[in-house]
Amino acid sequence: MTNVFAQQLNVLIADDHPLFRQALAEALSQTEMSINIEQVQTLADTLARVDQGDIDLLLLDLKMPDCVGLMGLIELREKHPETSVAVVTANESPQTMLKVKAAGAIGYIIKSMELESLVSALKQLLDGYAYFALEGDVDEDEINEDIDAMKKLGSLTPKQQHVLSLISKGFLNKQIAFELNIKETTVKTHVSEIFRKLGIYNRTQAAIFNQYLNVID
Repeated sequence: MTNVFAQQLNVLIADDHPLFRQALAEALSQTEMSINIEQVQTLADTLARVDQGDIDLLLLDLKMPDCVGLMGLIELREKHPETSVAVVTANESPQTMLKVKAAGAIGYIIKSMELESLVSALKQLLDGYAYFALEGDVDEDEINEDIDAMKKLGSLTPKQQHVLSLISKGFLNKQIAFELNIKETTVKTHVSEIFRKLGIYNRTQAAIFNQYLNVID
C-alpha cells in the first residue's frame, strides 16, 4: 500500500456488526488523515467493492454471515494480492494471528483494544506498516498445512460446505437430503465432489477437514 498524504485514502470496513463498524470509523477519524470510509457487512459485498479497485486498506472481520474462518481472507488475497488487508477480530489466539499473517494479512487488530491503541494501530497500517496485536510461535509446517486446507475448502460451493458440515456431525446421505430438502442422489453428487476437491476418500477425513472451518471470532 502506498500512502500519499496529499491524497485521500480509501478504507473499506467489512464487518456485520454496525456498532463495531461505527467504532472503527470513529477511530479512523481520529487518525487525522484524509480518509474516505466505506462500509459493507458481507463477504460478497466486500469482494464486489474490492473488484472495483482503489481500496488502500481493507479492515476485514473474520466472521460474517457468508465468511467462515480464514476462507474470506484467502479468497481476497488470491483475487486481489495488491490490496492491503488487516483482520479485525475478537479472537485473541496467537495461533490464529499467525495463520492470518501466513495467509497474507498485514495486520491483526483485536476488537477489545482501547480507543487510543486502536487509533495508533490504524495509523501504523495507513502508513503502510504491518501491525499485529499479539505475539506467538507456532510450527511453520502446521500453519502452511492449515492454509493449504483452507484453500481447498475455499474451492467448495456454499452448498458443498453445508453438506461437509453435516457429514462432520455424522449425518447420513438420507438425513442430509432431508435437512437440505434435496434428493439423496444430489447429496451423493455433492459428497463425491467434496471428496474430489479435498483429495480425501471417506467421511472420517471429511470430518477432520471440517475443523479448519472453525477459525472464528
